[in-house]
Amino acid sequence: MIEIAFSESSAGSLKMAKSMKQGKEQCVAKKPCNWSGTTMGGSSKDVEALTLALDIGDISEMDTDMNAHKKFLDKLFADIPGVPDEIWEINQHTLMRLQETKVTLESVRMWICASNPAELCGLYCVCRLMVDAQSSLSVVRIPEQIQKDNYIISYNNTGEIHPEAFRAFTKYEEPISKLQRKVYANIWNDLVRENAPLRAVINGRLIGVPKDFYDSALRAYMPDGEFMVAQLVGKTLGQIPGVGDRWLFQRIQAMLQSGELVLASTATEDHPYANVVKRSYT
Repeated sequence: MIEIAFSESSAGSLKMAKSMKQGKEQCVAKKPCNWSGTTMGGSSKDVEALTLALDIGDISEMDTDMNAHKKFLDKLFADIPGVPDEIWEINQHTLMRLQETKVTLESVRMWICASNPAELCGLYCVCRLMVDAQSSLSVVRIPEQIQKDNYIISYNNTGEIHPEAFRAFTKYEEPISKLQRKVYANIWNDLVRENAPLRAVINGRLIGVPKDFYDSALRAYMPDGEFMVAQLVGKTLGQIPGVGDRWLFQRIQAMLQSGELVLASTATEDHPYANVVKRSYT
């Protein structure tokens, strides 16, 4: 079985979950301890990451030319040299394995939080790619809220799941029928035709929204005076589900270009998230 994760963090955690055995020693914060999770079975080689940021940007050519999306990734990560090529290489390998399942009939299982637009886009896109394939598809939908002992856990994306917890969530696996596959593929086709600048989950539905959809949230969490870009991105991510840091960073850059924000000081570190900005009141 191929396990598809729609973020690098969830793919990494899932790989660990499939490589560790119950009671096996691992290192946490340089201290040895026993793996507390249950054995998941399989191998870390079963796990593939599909991280194409399908919830943002131009997807108009996704059905005819997957390579066209590489240009968008180049732009999205233009400030981090080497990252677009690395992401693209990982995704090309995943797409190749998906194509191989059409011959090998190896089953494919996907992991999503239904409130996360990037993961939901990934699910629909894979169903479009595999709409006529004979290999079986299934999905593990992580519940929005999970009660454990005397507290409730909420997940905004599968990357928040600890490796030890993955095995327990397999009970939520459900097969994707041929009819469901076609329905999901058609939803993806509609999104491609619409080609909105951004896709978000609203009232349980994945729809296209304007590029400034999250701008009001950014403004709401801007502190007074000067602040680091990373500070605003982190606070906004913690308050609203379903948006990635790269999109928020892009919107902050747009606010700088429009004059709504001004650059107070350039980061000495080699990372644009460390830049210090402030509101412009002129």
